[in-house]
Amino acid sequence: MRRDRADLFSVRNGALVGGLVLYQVASSLYPLLSPLIGFFFCYAVLLKEEEEKTMKERFWLRNAIFGYLIFTELNKGFYLFSTLMFLFLFYALVVDWIKSAFKCRPCILVAFVASGYVGVFATNTLLAYIMNTSFFAFGWEYALYIATDAVLAIILFRDRL
Repeated sequence: MRRDRADLFSVRNGALVGGLVLYQVASSLYPLLSPLIGFFFCYAVLLKEEEEKTMKERFWLRNAIFGYLIFTELNKGFYLFSTLMFLFLFYALVVDWIKSAFKCRPCILVAFVASGYVGVFATNTLLAYIMNTSFFAFGWEYALYIATDAVLAIILFRDRL
C-alpha cells in the first residue's frame, strides 16, 4: 500500500488536535497552566496578515484556531464567542497601530498576546455588565499566562512578522 502525503497531514493534524484537547483538560486540572488564549490570539492575527500578504486562504488552520478559542471559552467559563468578537475588532482597529508603534518584533508579539488576554477579559466584563451578572476578577494568574504565552509566541513566531 502506498503512503500518501494527505494521510500524513491528517495524522499530524489529528495528533495536534488531540494534544490540544489533552492540554486543555490539564489546564483545567492545574490552574497555573496557561489556557493559551493569547498565543492563539497572536497566531490568528499573524495568520490573517499572512493571508492578506500572500492572497492565500488558510481555511483549515483559521477554523482550527477559532475552534480552539471557542473550546477554551467553553472550558474556562468565558462568554461564548467573546474572543472572536474581540479578535475581529482588534484586527480592524488596533493591529496596524501596534505594528507602527513598536519597532522590535518581540515587542509586537508580546503586545498581541497581552492585548489578547486583556481584551478578552474586558469583553467578558462588558458582557457581564450588560447582562447584569458577576464575572471573575483579573488576578495575578493572567500575568503568568501572558508571560508564558509571550515567551511561546516569541520562540515560535519571531520570523513571521
